[in-house]
Amino acid sequence: MKLITIDIKSNRQTVAEAIAQFLVEIDSYKRGGFKVMKVIHGYGSHGVGGAIKDAFLKKCKDLKNAKKIEDFVCCDKWTPNNTVRKIAINYCPDLIADRELYLLNPGCSIVIM
Repeated sequence: MKLITIDIKSNRQTVAEAIAQFLVEIDSYKRGGFKVMKVIHGYGSHGVGGAIKDAFLKKCKDLKNAKKIEDFVCCDKWTPNNTVRKIAINYCPDLIADRELYLLNPGCSIVIM
C-alpha cells in the first residue's frame, strides 16, 4: 500500500492547529483504507517544531491507549530491531524506499492506524 505523508509543521500553524490537522487527516485516511502514515512534525530547530512534536507524540500515546491507532514510532527510533518498524513495513513496503527514515530523522514519525 502507498505511503501517505502529511506535514503538520510547515504552515506556521499553532500546536492546536497542527494536532487538529493530524486528527482530521488520520480519520480521513483510515476511512480510505490506509494503514500507515508518515507525519512530519519537526523537532524544534526553528522553535515551534519542538512543541508540535511533543504534543503530537502525546496525542499518539493517547490515541494508542484509546485503541484508535495501532502504534507509532518517532523516526529517530527507526532501527532494525524496532517492533513498530517491522509491523509498519509489513503493512506498507514503500517504507523500505524512504531514505529519510533511515537517517533517523527526529522531525517525523510513523503512525500505524
